[in-house]
Amino acid sequence: MPLSSQQEINILHVDDEPDFAELTGTFLEREDDRFTVQTATSAEEGRQRINGCLPDCVVSDYNMPGMDGIEFLQTVREEYPDLPFILFTGKGSEAVASDAISAGVTDYLQKESGTEQYKLLLNRIQNAVSARRSVTAAEQRRHQFEQILKTVPGCVVQLDADGQFMFANQRAGEVLGLESDELTGRTYNDPRWDIKDPDGNPVPNEELPFMKIRETGEPVYNERINIQWPDGTRKPLLVNGAPVFDEDGMFKSAVFSLADLTNQQERQREVRRLRESIDNANVPITLADPSQEDNPLVYVNDAFEEMTGCPSTEALGRNCRFLQGEDTDPEKIAMLREAIDNEEPISVELRNYRTDGTEFWNRLTVTPIYNDDDELVRYLGTQEDVTKRKEREIELEKYETIIGALSDSVYVLDEEGQFTYVNDEFVELVEYDRETILGSTPSLIKDEQAIERAEQELGRLLSSDGPESTVFEVTIHPREGDPIVCEDHMGVLPYDGDQFNGSVGTLRNITEQKARDRELETVHSQYRTLVANFPDGAVFLFDTDLEYVQAGGQELAAVGLSAEDVIGKTPQDLFPAEIAEETVRYYTKTLEGTSHRFEQEYAGKQYGVQTVPVRTNNGEIAYGMAVSTNITKEAERRKQLKRQKKQLEEFASVISHDLQSPLSVAEGRLELAQETCESDHLARAVDAINRSQALIDDLLILARQDENVAEVHPIALKDIAQRSWQTVDTKQATLEFTFDAKATIEADQSRFRELFENLYRNAIEHGGNDVTVSVGMMNEGFYVADTGFGIPESDGMEVFEAGYSTSEDGTGFGLRIVKQIADAHGWDITVTESNQGGARFDVTGVELADCWYTVFISRSGVRDRCRIIIDHLFDIFVCSCQRVSEYVTAN
Repeated sequence: MPLSSQQEINILHVDDEPDFAELTGTFLEREDDRFTVQTATSAEEGRQRINGCLPDCVVSDYNMPGMDGIEFLQTVREEYPDLPFILFTGKGSEAVASDAISAGVTDYLQKESGTEQYKLLLNRIQNAVSARRSVTAAEQRRHQFEQILKTVPGCVVQLDADGQFMFANQRAGEVLGLESDELTGRTYNDPRWDIKDPDGNPVPNEELPFMKIRETGEPVYNERINIQWPDGTRKPLLVNGAPVFDEDGMFKSAVFSLADLTNQQERQREVRRLRESIDNANVPITLADPSQEDNPLVYVNDAFEEMTGCPSTEALGRNCRFLQGEDTDPEKIAMLREAIDNEEPISVELRNYRTDGTEFWNRLTVTPIYNDDDELVRYLGTQEDVTKRKEREIELEKYETIIGALSDSVYVLDEEGQFTYVNDEFVELVEYDRETILGSTPSLIKDEQAIERAEQELGRLLSSDGPESTVFEVTIHPREGDPIVCEDHMGVLPYDGDQFNGSVGTLRNITEQKARDRELETVHSQYRTLVANFPDGAVFLFDTDLEYVQAGGQELAAVGLSAEDVIGKTPQDLFPAEIAEETVRYYTKTLEGTSHRFEQEYAGKQYGVQTVPVRTNNGEIAYGMAVSTNITKEAERRKQLKRQKKQLEEFASVISHDLQSPLSVAEGRLELAQETCESDHLARAVDAINRSQALIDDLLILARQDENVAEVHPIALKDIAQRSWQTVDTKQATLEFTFDAKATIEADQSRFRELFENLYRNAIEHGGNDVTVSVGMMNEGFYVADTGFGIPESDGMEVFEAGYSTSEDGTGFGLRIVKQIADAHGWDITVTESNQGGARFDVTGVELADCWYTVFISRSGVRDRCRIIIDHLFDIFVCSCQRVSEYVTAN
């Protein structure tokens, strides 16, 4: 094998004279730029250099200290028997040459004076290296040929000049039905082959492929024969063969490739099935013809039609760019066109459009297809709808954006436990710069206990039955400042098999939350003590999820519940739907910061419920408390009073109607009588009837008023006192105020006004038409005073009794109505002497606006009122009868 002009030749020159070795190397490298010369000054150094880097040729001196050139050669031959070795010595003799040849020297050359010796050495080196490389190449070709014959997928056999099998590869056993060792000794025309042509006719010996090659010296192609296997089955074969000649050009052997045609029909069927598979493949496939202008599509399968919505009748003959649209990336289109122009395969992801206009992401792979002559014949296109993956990528980008916007600290650790990613919040939390954190382990910010806990949690995650993620508390030690308590939300990165890829997590600063939890626990403990010692009724503590955290009180057992039954449940878990819905509504409002009172019926009993928000020290609402009191008896009393009031109203209406009618008749008769005669008795009778009607009106007011007020509102005291004065016949009386106009009282407006009107009438009736009435404020209330004649001290509280009056024109019910209105508001009223000697009515127990109060109801109030009304109605009736009788007697 001649040396290539580009092949480098590495030379090792061993000579104990360094100057001569350097001169020789310089000359060789100058004469042939392929040469690279290394030098050694001893055989031992040369041996080391050979072991370090094997040269293409060794040039060695003979006479050297220590180990001479022959001994050096023998050492080299022990390990490298084929390495070219030239003995280049100044001491030449037949004995040295003989020893060198015996030791396996490649060439022997004696040193001479002048430069010709270097040219000669150069030639000897070139020849030695070329010869060795030729032998090596020949050996490699032979070995390659043998390997090719052994590994070629087809059946390959070699027959000698006599037609006997001398070689058969592994595939031969599958084609001929015999293993390689079984073919030894068989000839090409062994009768056991029973060779026939495709039509089943015996083939003459001279027509057999081997004989044709041997006789003509020419190859044979596509010869078809039929042989019989040892098991009796017949195999159709396709035979191709070629002769092998020796160096003298004489026929030496023949090499054949044999193909079993038994499966040819199956392969043809397979081709048809392959075409059908491509047609029916789930992968969209197209073929474009590069020999036509614009590379039109010449084939599309059903999957392409399904993905694009374009039938083959519309797709064929068109360039596939009809799938592109306004949002298709022009840069990727340019890449695709460049690859097609350069006949290079390419894969790109494009935004494409179906025929109905809908978008989809298409992973398009275009592959050029060549024929046996390396001519481009088709472009194979495979498409894949990757819309879902792209959507996931978009979703991933969203997640990355979300991570970037998280207020929590995010970190990623690799399989070695080193930080590979931290976000800005993490850097801010630990107060180290990012460069310091990345590549470090968690020991930078954690103590040993925290690291051990994290490793335990990671072990749980990596176990076969472990959770996907875990949350645990960890204390972080920043570069400066106090330790920070965090929640570590840890998970592992996705991995295949047993290869752990690392972990990811977020740190949430819960230092403030821990302090808040401790505060809540304190509040919880306090209310737990309250619940445990609640003497009557039932008390509940519920959290912001409307779940009871504490419950107690005697009333729980009364309805068949225990604290254990209640704690951990919600109203929906414990009570009927209607009660639960109402309870949840009030609880929700309570947690919004307002208190509420409401009543509920449960287990046949009536309960009054008061809810209040429970706040922490910083004003945050942590819980709500509900106190439930059994008010069944009070509720029954209210119902009874309501029935009694209704009966009273019905009775008053009947009495007033029965009295009003005869009094109206009597009044009419008296008017007629006055027209015909004059008499003091008639005038007195008219006054009596008028007084009776006034009594009936007051009695109706007294009977129909409630003993408590249903609803109160903030009312300006001066304003209502002034308006009440305007609705009363005040004659020449005067009203004055002695207090701030901004004073406001919680009261029922209509009944409060009625109180003032009756006090004003009382002052005018008993104090005269020019009386002065004053309204003023006092401790816990207000007063109404006049400048009249006053009320005797002995009369005291009797003035508030029904029928009491010191005026002949009074009904005796005005102050009774005043007392009843005061009682209904929960106020106290007393009468004393004013500073001017008149009467003064003090109203106390009054709450200013924005205060709330409780009104207690007396069961005896309704009975007393009924008795008073009946007594006075009877007196009125008797008085009226007496007046009429007097009139009749007089006339």
